[in-house]
Amino acid sequence: MSLKTHTPTALAAAANSAAEAAGEPDAVEYPERQWIAQSVWHGDAVLLATAALRNRFRDREDVLVAMELVVYYERGDNAAWLHPDVQVVFGVGRGGNRSTYRVWAEGKAPDFVLEVASPSTVKHDARYKAGEYARIGVREYWRLDPEGALMGTALEGYAATGGRYEPVESVERPGRGRHLRSRVLGLDLRSRKRDGATVLVFADPRTGEEFDGALEEAERRRRIAEDRATAERDRADAERNRAAAERDRATAERDRADAERDRADAERDRALAAENRVTAERDRALAAEDRVQKLEERLRSVASRSRPSGLDS
Repeated sequence: MSLKTHTPTALAAAANSAAEAAGEPDAVEYPERQWIAQSVWHGDAVLLATAALRNRFRDREDVLVAMELVVYYERGDNAAWLHPDVQVVFGVGRGGNRSTYRVWAEGKAPDFVLEVASPSTVKHDARYKAGEYARIGVREYWRLDPEGALMGTALEGYAATGGRYEPVESVERPGRGRHLRSRVLGLDLRSRKRDGATVLVFADPRTGEEFDGALEEAERRRRIAEDRATAERDRADAERNRAAAERDRATAERDRADAERDRADAERDRALAAENRVTAERDRALAAEDRVQKLEERLRSVASRSRPSGLDS
C-alpha cells in the first residue's frame, strides 16, 4: 500500500483556513458516534488490544489510548470523521473525558490506529479509511482480521515513510515466529488465536516479554486482589497495634494503681510504726512513773520504821 501523506501541522492549518472562510465553525456540533461490535470475535479483538495498550502506557500521563473514539479532522465540517477501533496518541495527555477527538483542538492526528476488520467494513477500511488516515497524518495504520478469512494475512501494519504508507518491518523472534515492528509504539506485534478469535499479541523488543489484553486484564485483577489483601493486612495490623496499645495502657494503669497501693501501704506502715513508737514511749513513761511511785512508797516506809517510838518530847 503506497499512499501520499500530509503532515498534521499542514492539515490543521488548511482545516482552520477553510473553517474561517466558512463563517463560525465553532457553532458546528461534532456528535459522538455509536459503536457496535460486528461480532463476538470483533469485540474481543478490540477490547483486548485496548486493554493491552492501556496497561502498557499506564504510567504515561501524556499518552491517550482510546477505543472507538470518533476522530473529526476538519474544523467546521462534521461530515469529515473517522471511527478507528483503537487509537494511540502521544503528547496530548489522557486526562479528561473526551467524547470525540478533534484534530485541530488536540494539535495533531493520532499516531497509531488499529482497525479490526469485519465483513461489512473490510473493503472500506482497506480503501477509503487507509487513504484518509494517510491524508490526516496518522503515522501508523494497522489492520487485524479477527476471523482469519477476511484479509490476505491476519495482521497488516503500515508506516508513513517519505510521504507514503509502506509495510512495517517484519522481524523474527526466536521461538516466537515473525512479528511486525511498530516503531511508533516501540513494540512488536503478532496475531494469535484465542478462543477462536484472532487477537493481537504485543512483545517488548528489549525484554522479549509478550503480553495481550487477556493477560493484562488478569494481571490487573491480580493487582487489585493483592491491593485489597494488602489493605486488609494493613487494617488487621492497625487493629492489632491498637489492641496492643490498649493493653499497654491498661498495664501501665494497673502498674500505676499498684504503685499507689504500695505507697499507701508504706504510709500506713509508717503511721503504724509511729503510733507504736508513741505507745512504747507512753508505756515507758508510765513504767518509769510507776517505779518512782513505788520508790517513794518504800522511802516513806523506811522513814517511818526508822523514827524512835515512845519518846517524850
